[in-house]
Amino acid sequence: MPQVEFRTSRSSLARVDLIPDIAYSIGSDAGNLVSIAGSGVRPLHAHLSFQNGAALLAPLKGAPLFVNGTAISADTTLSDGDWIAFGETLIQIRLPAVVPHGDSDSQVVASLGEDQSGSIIVGRVPGCGLPILSPLVSREHARLSLRPDGVFVEDLRSVNGTWVNGARIKTLTQLTPGDRVAFASFVFVFTGSALEPVDASNRIRVIASDLTKTVIDRTTRQPRHLLNGIGLVIEPGEFVVIFGTSGSGKSTLLDALNGRRPASSGQVLYNDVDLYRFFALFRSGIGYVPQQDIVHRKISVRRALRYTARLRLPHDTSAREIDAIIEQVLERVGLKEKADLAVDTPEPLSGGQLKRVSLAVELVANPHILFLDEATSGLDAGTDKRMMRLFADLAGDGKTVACVTHSLENIDTCHLVALLHRGQLVYYGPPDEAAAHFGVGRLSDVYEALEGTGGQDWRSRFEGSPQHQRYVEQRLESIPSKQAPHHAAGATGASWRPWRLLDLRQMVTLTHRYLDLLLSDRVNLLVLLLQAPLIALVVGSVFHTDGSLAERAAAESQIAFVLVLSAIWFGCINSAREIVKELPVYLRERSVTVTLPAYLLSKVLPLSVLCLIQVASFLAIVTYMLDLNGSFLDRLLTLFLSGFAATAMGLAVSSFVDSNDKAIAALPLLLIPQFILSNSVVALSGATEDLARVVVIAYWGIDAMRSTLDPELLALRDSNTGTPLIPVVGEWSRTLWYLLAQAGGFFALTLVGLKIKDRRV
Repeated sequence: MPQVEFRTSRSSLARVDLIPDIAYSIGSDAGNLVSIAGSGVRPLHAHLSFQNGAALLAPLKGAPLFVNGTAISADTTLSDGDWIAFGETLIQIRLPAVVPHGDSDSQVVASLGEDQSGSIIVGRVPGCGLPILSPLVSREHARLSLRPDGVFVEDLRSVNGTWVNGARIKTLTQLTPGDRVAFASFVFVFTGSALEPVDASNRIRVIASDLTKTVIDRTTRQPRHLLNGIGLVIEPGEFVVIFGTSGSGKSTLLDALNGRRPASSGQVLYNDVDLYRFFALFRSGIGYVPQQDIVHRKISVRRALRYTARLRLPHDTSAREIDAIIEQVLERVGLKEKADLAVDTPEPLSGGQLKRVSLAVELVANPHILFLDEATSGLDAGTDKRMMRLFADLAGDGKTVACVTHSLENIDTCHLVALLHRGQLVYYGPPDEAAAHFGVGRLSDVYEALEGTGGQDWRSRFEGSPQHQRYVEQRLESIPSKQAPHHAAGATGASWRPWRLLDLRQMVTLTHRYLDLLLSDRVNLLVLLLQAPLIALVVGSVFHTDGSLAERAAAESQIAFVLVLSAIWFGCINSAREIVKELPVYLRERSVTVTLPAYLLSKVLPLSVLCLIQVASFLAIVTYMLDLNGSFLDRLLTLFLSGFAATAMGLAVSSFVDSNDKAIAALPLLLIPQFILSNSVVALSGATEDLARVVVIAYWGIDAMRSTLDPELLALRDSNTGTPLIPVVGEWSRTLWYLLAQAGGFFALTLVGLKIKDRRV
């Protein structure tokens, strides 16, 4: 007969023989077959049954029940080693007779105090000693080693890391009582004999204490408080809406709570851990949906989510696991019927559906806490209501949800509202009590009540209210007062940004996605590919290489000039918009996982291939029509490197501007100097020539192209001055190195532009 054992991290609570089709009650009442005493356990909390060879667990009457950190609402199949959270009480299930996984002694998940040597694997696979079934956790994430001289932990090259007291470990590390150990964003406390989870269901409790954000006013040059001493607590599973008057600091507060733009002073704690000091620990578990859509519009929703999964989930996540996660997410946001459509289809997705796609992008990694910045702006009332209900449902799954909104029509779906006015918190409490607090009939009338008034008076009124006593003061009393507040001046993005030199898997995924985007926008790709042969036909029709040697020299010199400038044009027009057009996507992915080298190479490689196709077709047609003498390959390499350097120049521009229009407007500023300072229109000398040698691609490109002309033409000299009719500055091979150096300089400038954009993350 199969048997189930209920145990804490230290001892066994009960063993039950499972008889098929009989429901066993579980709860705090002594009359239950399995009686569990603990915080949050209801008298009759859940039932356990054995059907068709599987142990099934389900909550009773909506009782909070979590299996491995995931909320359940119906019969759920249990596996050996699963962790069950009854409210805030954590119990482990052992099913040796149902789901055997080898030696059960090595499966004691969190109990580390036995006098024996051995090891426990922490990972996503259910058979691990400490299974954490989250997509953020690698299959085999870390190893706990039990030795005579203590307990040690080591990371097994996981993607999201193993952390001890906020520091990511690289080597075997010994644990001491009181250490906080985190696997990805799942935090445990080492007691000396066990690893106890900080939160039984791995949910996030947010405590904000005295948050102040100060900037220098551009007009008065005086300090101005965008936030002023804000304190509040968001409990796990709560849906909180932040609203307020224009310029009141709503998005500033949201970004202070999620660590994107830390407060100037004050403290934000996630499960009693300082967010600003240990942001890297929580980064993978924070979901953020900005105002702008964070999804590419030219590829299908399913493919967009698949690329996101490959970027954000551990490298050992299989394609089958990714597909299963995507199906769950699509079902959750109600987009299964739109999964194989691109956003910009002949029947484009609606505004609400597009917002749900952006939300789905974040849910792929199953974050513990979700921030939404005006995610319902611009939506009709019906769609706004459906979105707000969806956010409430996500909170019901155990996620902590905070949302900035202007629409108050469906605000009753949330648990609490935070109202800001001029950087002050003037209300925090249930939405149905807010109107009465301000003495207005409808909550929407509060804006008129606040207009033209100072924030301090309303703040003082709120601080004397019962809502402040219940939802602020009483909650803030639970802050660990012994932690010194962290001042965030040094908590810049660089302290938590991923700094790997090059992640090949990332680069391959990003490159594949970029190729997918290029091929999906067929009209634009066709224009880019056709412009080279069309321009080549014009060049072949206008020029001719007949006549005397002097006439041939003049004609071929002009042809070299046109060839190089065209290659520079191809490179610039290909790349000048490629970063800025996906800026919201880049900023979000960069804040989570994407490294700069992987991102830049994912642009460079496809654009280089495109440039090679363009210059090859261009040169082939011109060579055929004009019967040019000389090495085709030498000229092809010259044109390619000129276009390659121009591609880098275009990417540099795209990394500094913030809109497509500015990128296009910058093209003349790039191309006109290439024409004037090429050393072909006018002879350069002095400082002007020195400048051209450094920054003008056409200077070296045209010189290299001239070097490939017929030696008989290069030998011709002016009969009066004795100077060459076709002047050449340097050797062909050396000139190519100059072009590569210029490309490298522009790529370095691109990285600088991208790093500057990181400040917006």
